[in-house]
Amino acid sequence: METSIFSLLIGLIFFELFEVFWQQGSTIHAYLENLVRVYKKSVLLFIIFHPSFYYVIFCMMILNCNYIFASLIVGIKFIDICTKLVIVDRMSNNKPLGIYSTLLSTNQPFPWYMKLLPAVFYGMLFYGAFA
Repeated sequence: METSIFSLLIGLIFFELFEVFWQQGSTIHAYLENLVRVYKKSVLLFIIFHPSFYYVIFCMMILNCNYIFASLIVGIKFIDICTKLVIVDRMSNNKPLGIYSTLLSTNQPFPWYMKLLPAVFYGMLFYGAFA
């Protein structure tokens, strides 16, 4: 049973790293411009490019798990996708960003470790949910 948990965990980390690499950007503006580029191609493509969300839902359905941690992962990922959709929609349609404008007013670079934090965070929650 432990071997299957670690193989599932490696699958989640693979999907998280996929998301990190397609969403890459050296600053917050470069990151968001990359998201806008994918969003302008297709909203469905933008949503499909978050495979870890679907992977966790799939694992919840087929495995016996701690539903609090698993629901926490799904909830955080859902809020993350919705927030990105709101920001990217406003940016692509040249609408005012509202409360997000203060976040975007700085053009600070992303350190490399900040890009990998979601893989570590979701990996720990995933192990807690399915171990």
